[in-house]
Amino acid sequence: MRLEGKRALVTGSSQGIGAEIAKIFAKEGATVVLNHRAGASHEEPVLASIRGDGGKAFVVHADVSDPRGVEAMYLEVEKKLGGLDVLINTAGVADKALWDLRLEKMTLDMWKRVFAVDAFGTFLCTQGAVRLMKRGSSVVNVTSTPALVGDTEGLIYASAKGAVLSMTRMLAKMLAPKTRVNCMAFGSFETGWVEWLDRDLRRSYEEAIPMKRFGEPAEAANLALFLASDESSFITGQVVVADGGEVLH
Repeated sequence: MRLEGKRALVTGSSQGIGAEIAKIFAKEGATVVLNHRAGASHEEPVLASIRGDGGKAFVVHADVSDPRGVEAMYLEVEKKLGGLDVLINTAGVADKALWDLRLEKMTLDMWKRVFAVDAFGTFLCTQGAVRLMKRGSSVVNVTSTPALVGDTEGLIYASAKGAVLSMTRMLAKMLAPKTRVNCMAFGSFETGWVEWLDRDLRRSYEEAIPMKRFGEPAEAANLALFLASDESSFITGQVVVADGGEVLH
C-alpha cells in the first residue's frame, strides 16, 4: 500500500474532496486524522466508512482559523500518533453569496472571513504540522484555477487561493529538504458548489472544459495520494492542475 504506516491529517474532511482524500488514504494504509469544526453533519459517516473498510481513523474537531484550536488539535495528534507524515489542507469557505457578489457590495469582513480559513488556516495548520514532521514528510495545499488565470466571479475566494499558491512556493523552499510542499489547483468538480448552478449554467461550464464534464472528488483524491506518497519524492513547490484541460496552464 502506498501510505503504509503513514500518519495523515486532512482538514475539512467531513465531505466532498476532503472526505474522499481521507477515505483513499486510509485504504492505502495511512492512519487518518479527520478534521472539521465542531458540528459538521457529515463527519461521522466518513469515519464509519473508513472503519467499516478496516481503515484507521479518528476525529479531531478544530476551527483551522483559530490559533488556539489548531494548537489543541496538534497536541491531540501528537498524543495519539506521536508525529505526523502528511498534511492535506483542504478546509475552505464556499458561499454562493460571496461568489457572484458585485465589487461595490463586498466588505472587508467578507474578505477576512474567507482568508481566515483558506489562507490563514493553511498557514496555521502547516506551521503546527511541521513541528511533528520528519524528513520525507509532505504538505499538500489546495488552490483553484481562477487564482491562476483570473475570472469574472469569485474575487474573494480566488484571492485567498492566490495567497495559498504563493505560500506553497515559499514554504517549499523554506522547508526543504525535510518536507515537500505542493499544491493542487482544481477546476470544476462535483462538490457542493454545483448546487448553485441551474441546468443551462452548468452546461455552459461543461462546454468550456475539453473533457466535457466536471471532475469527480475521487479523481482529486488520487492526485492528493500521489503528492502525499513517496512516488512524488522529487516534486516540491509545484502546482498541479486538475481541471479537464480548461485553462491549459
